Amino acid sequence: MTAGRIALLAVLSLAASPALAQEEHAVISPDRVGCATGKPEIAIPACGHLIADRALPPDVHAIALRNRGVAYQNRGDLEKALADYEAAIHLGLAANGSKTLLAKTYVNAGMISARKGDEAKALADYASAIALDPSVGVAYLNRAALAEKRGDTAAALADLTQAARFSPKDPAVFVSRGALYANTGDQPHAIADFSTALALDATDANAWRNRASSYRRMGDTAHAAADLAQAIRLAPDVAASHRERAQTLQAGGDTDQAIAEFGRAIALNPSDAEAIKARGDAYLAKGQHDLAIADYTQAIGFDPAFRDAYNNRGAAYIAKADWDHAAADLTKVIELDPTLAAAVFNRGQVLEAKGERDRAIADFDAVIRLQPDMEAAWRHRAFLRHAKGDNPGAVADYAKAIELDPKDAEAWRGRGVAELDSRALDPAVADLTQAIALNANDALAYRFRSQAYGLKKDVVHATQDDTTAIRLNPELVKAAR
Repeated sequence: MTAGRIALLAVLSLAASPALAQEEHAVISPDRVGCATGKPEIAIPACGHLIADRALPPDVHAIALRNRGVAYQNRGDLEKALADYEAAIHLGLAANGSKTLLAKTYVNAGMISARKGDEAKALADYASAIALDPSVGVAYLNRAALAEKRGDTAAALADLTQAARFSPKDPAVFVSRGALYANTGDQPHAIADFSTALALDATDANAWRNRASSYRRMGDTAHAAADLAQAIRLAPDVAASHRERAQTLQAGGDTDQAIAEFGRAIALNPSDAEAIKARGDAYLAKGQHDLAIADYTQAIGFDPAFRDAYNNRGAAYIAKADWDHAAADLTKVIELDPTLAAAVFNRGQVLEAKGERDRAIADFDAVIRLQPDMEAAWRHRAFLRHAKGDNPGAVADYAKAIELDPKDAEAWRGRGVAELDSRALDPAVADLTQAIALNANDALAYRFRSQAYGLKKDVVHATQDDTTAIRLNPELVKAAR
């Protein structure tokens, strides 16, 4: 079972291109000056006057449309901004003055389409921008955002590499590519990109925090702590930095300080389900199950589909032997993700503890279909088959468990007991002997081998094993009565 989910970094943002400035003219009217400001309250009416003046040439109309689009975009009026960008584009390259200006207009239009959820239109606009001027790096950056969103990491990485080529001084490109590397597990490349971003802009608290996260994932808590100190110094009220520092403290074994730092993160962002769940993980690690359950419950309240919060709350209930609540939580995890073998396995163990053997076997069947190399699933199913009297099935499952992990003493002992019950005495003695070789303190293995020797009429070995079993576990005397 996974203890927690590492929270995803903010990989890419759909950044607008810089405001499109007004071009030079022999006579600069107040409307032309106002239109170029980018301030919505000034630019929108000024640009409107220019657009309405049919006596002005197309290039002035294009400038006014672009600049009013930026002003609308700054105001958050995306529909009107998009209409202005598309009108400017419709005037064509001659009116827009240069391929670069027209490409940036396509980028802004694409960004708005992406925010509206029209990804096909956004992709078409970014492609048009790149076709006009392949050096406009933000087009690659924004297209990479859409590729990352649909899970196409290769395409996103290719576009970010192009963005880095054409915009080598833009730290946002390297932060974005670094975050993508981090989320795919390539922490060395992520650290390299975050370092490049910091060399370009040492005041970027987000880059410091993201590099710290990569260091933590590599087990380098010292460098992570140093980076987080910088991130928090630059932006002390960012909850994500305190959450990352808490995770770093926990990774370093300082659970108490981690809990305190999670508390600071939660105080800054009380609805941060990730931070609340992570503090629950810290409480769970300390054995404070009720506090862990309270945090997991709160996290689920903010995010009812928070799979890992259900899963870890189920683990806390298992630790309390509260089988019914554990089964309910694990069932919810499986509903959210039927392919999560660990959750199905955990529910199987819970059902086994409740004595619901058939349902437990069904869960272990499912685990074996999902993850056939999970040795413990074969061993648990073998135990249940043996408990139901299916000795051949138990022996076969134990054999598979042993094949997957030849050092699993429990599997050797289990197969030996199943063979003993089938009166296959020599194989039983051999398997129980192997179990003892792997775990010399296994009182049960000695006790069952004693029984096998007894059935073989080998009184000397039977007595020796029985004596050893009782010495290792005196409770076996009571069990024999």
